[in-house]
Amino acid sequence: MWAFVRRGVLPGLLLIGGLVSLIYGSRFHFVPVLTKETTEKTIDVPVAFSQIPPPFPDGQGFGGPPQFRKQTIPSTDEVTISVSEAALIRDVTVGGVALNKSHKIERTYTGKAPSLCPT
Repeated sequence: MWAFVRRGVLPGLLLIGGLVSLIYGSRFHFVPVLTKETTEKTIDVPVAFSQIPPPFPDGQGFGGPPQFRKQTIPSTDEVTISVSEAALIRDVTVGGVALNKSHKIERTYTGKAPSLCPT
C-alpha cells in the first residue's frame, strides 16, 4: 500500500502542482513595468513685460490684472503598466526591457515593439 502511495500518488500530486504553477505564471501573474508616455499639456504663460501696457495709463495701476497666454508643451511622464509574464519574457528576448538604476524593469521602446529578427 505505501509503495503505491509513494510511487504513484505523490509524483502525481507533484505533477499537478507543477502544472497549476505553470498555468498561474503564464495566465495570471503580472509584473509592473515602467514606460515613458509623451503627452501635451497646456499651460498659462505670463505675457512678456514688453507687451504690458505702460504703467498708470489712467491712474488705475499697471493696466489691469496680469495677462496670460496659453502655450502647449510636450511632457514625458513615467507610467507603470502591468505586463503578463509571457509578454515580458518576449520583450526580454528581443531586448525591449532593461533594468534601470533604481532596479526597476523599464521598457526601452515606445510604440511598436522590436521584432525578433533585426533584418
